[in-house]
Amino acid sequence: MSSRPLAAMAGFSARTSGWTLAAAAFAVAVVVLMGCYWQTVQSLVWTWDHDGTYQYGFLIFPLSLWTAFNLRHQLQANPPVPSVWGLAAVTALVFVWYAGRVLDINLAQHFAFVALFPALVLACWGWRALWVLTFPLGYLVVFAVPWGDALVGPLQDITAHFAVRALELTGTPVLLNGREIITPSAAWMVADACSGVKFFIACTALGCLYAYLMYQRWWKRVVFVALAAVAPVVANGLRVYFTVLIGETWGLEYATGTDHMIFGWQFFGTVLVVLLLAGWFFRDPLVVPEHPPAHGGMPASARTVVWLAAVALLIAGPVLATGLVAPAPPETMHLTAPAVAGWSGPQAAADGWRPIFKGAAGQVRASYQSAASGDVVELFHAIYTGKPRRGHTLITYGNDLYDPAHAKILSRASRQVELANGWSTTAGELRLAGVTGSRLVWYWYCVDRRCTRSPVLTKLLQAWGVLRGQVPQSSVWALSSSVASDDVDRVRTRLHAFAQALPAPGTSDVQAPRPADLAGSQP
Repeated sequence: MSSRPLAAMAGFSARTSGWTLAAAAFAVAVVVLMGCYWQTVQSLVWTWDHDGTYQYGFLIFPLSLWTAFNLRHQLQANPPVPSVWGLAAVTALVFVWYAGRVLDINLAQHFAFVALFPALVLACWGWRALWVLTFPLGYLVVFAVPWGDALVGPLQDITAHFAVRALELTGTPVLLNGREIITPSAAWMVADACSGVKFFIACTALGCLYAYLMYQRWWKRVVFVALAAVAPVVANGLRVYFTVLIGETWGLEYATGTDHMIFGWQFFGTVLVVLLLAGWFFRDPLVVPEHPPAHGGMPASARTVVWLAAVALLIAGPVLATGLVAPAPPETMHLTAPAVAGWSGPQAAADGWRPIFKGAAGQVRASYQSAASGDVVELFHAIYTGKPRRGHTLITYGNDLYDPAHAKILSRASRQVELANGWSTTAGELRLAGVTGSRLVWYWYCVDRRCTRSPVLTKLLQAWGVLRGQVPQSSVWALSSSVASDDVDRVRTRLHAFAQALPAPGTSDVQAPRPADLAGSQP
């Protein structure tokens, strides 16, 4: 008998044995990951279930697993070679998860949890396996994490401008007021639900999978994914255009309510079918790549050390978080609205504008009237003490500068604000439209005495304070005034005059924090 077949059989047997142990090690690591990070799993599933934008997320893990399973023969062509770079990736991601846990940043926790899967592949199986599984693992990281909230505003703006331009080209009288489309028969608001973000992300996810399965040439894949990303944006603009056109032509009853929803889904479905059919005619023949078996590997003892180290690192993050992220006793602070020179007040604020900031140690909302012109400006101020933690976080889901049930955003901008004593910052500007009319809101966040309009930078300032061992105090300031029939620039001048007389952060009349059972009611 020839020695060559025996050698080949011995090599195959060795690779099979190595993969058996490597697969077992990876399975153990995944079980540890799921068990130690179970709260993150629950949070991720809750987001998929309760936010309609991300309900497609339930399909991402099964689809990634299916595509990975189809690559098993290519995977087994090479022996597993665990990499210490995988340990470095696991360490970095556990730190990201830990920071997200300490600062109560769900996005950081969700990303770190999902990205730990490719990191574990690298740690348990090595670079060759990671290369073979590039698509299923990349697909998992990109689309399983709920990251699309930041796209809502830009997509609303694109949709509004697209629809208005189309209406102008077809001779329909129209006026764009921020995200409000005004026609002779009605005013149409391009709300969050009209941004098309659900269809955009879902269509892009489907387009990536379709391009991977149908094409072998990289440029075809890039072109189809680009089309899958552009098509839903254009389709949503056309949907809004046709909705307004139907309302103008046949009446509002045909463009709102159930008819509006049915038309939207039928239109999106048609666009999706046309996109997939167009891609089908340009598909490439299926080619199964051949990978010659590679030789060499890592000694069994070294592989065991890498596997055990990966499992230990996974356990370390939740253990540290359990010790350091203990529930803190609630604090309350009595906030007194400051006196503002040249403005009478503070007085009780009306209910036309009510920011929502839950879990604050203290908050105050007051109204002021200009002694010179009689103009009214409302002030809102809330303070959060200690490290950000669940239920007591300034920047978190549910906290907002307006009530989404009663108002919508027309436009966003930024303004330079000068306060008393020469102190200044950049404030964010929201123009709202609601049942009580149009309103302008200026706002900024502060961590100790460093202020910004950016929620992301606010989170980073909080993280920097926590990492230095400090106990940061975070707050939000917001000014608002009704636009009514006034010119918007006049309202901006009014808010700027009020801001110039407003004390700088840290100088308002704030009492020290006291235990909840000793504190009185908040104003």
